Amino acid sequence: MTNAAWTRVDDADVSHYDDRRSADLVGTDAIPTTSGFNVGVAWYTAEEFGTPQVHEDQEAVFVISGVGELRVGDDVVSLRPGTAVYVPPGTAHGGRRTSDEPVMVVYSHGAV
Repeated sequence: MTNAAWTRVDDADVSHYDDRRSADLVGTDAIPTTSGFNVGVAWYTAEEFGTPQVHEDQEAVFVISGVGELRVGDDVVSLRPGTAVYVPPGTAHGGRRTSDEPVMVVYSHGAV
């Protein structure tokens, strides 16, 4: 027997920030996980980099749509659909759009 659970982005609680909005999908009260693992979506909406995020877990980002940039430490990575980026633990990072539409990404966090 499996313990499958699911949700849709349209049903998720969306958090709003100066440079983006995001919604955790897996690793929530509705779909709990172990070891701090989560999956969500974010939309980078600002034209300029916002306040960098820093967290102690590792993160993977995969671009679904839009064009922009992700600053990871001292590096700037060009974002377009199909791009995947790894963000090491404790590394400052943040994104921005460079076109008219937001950059939509799927992100995942996991314990080190």
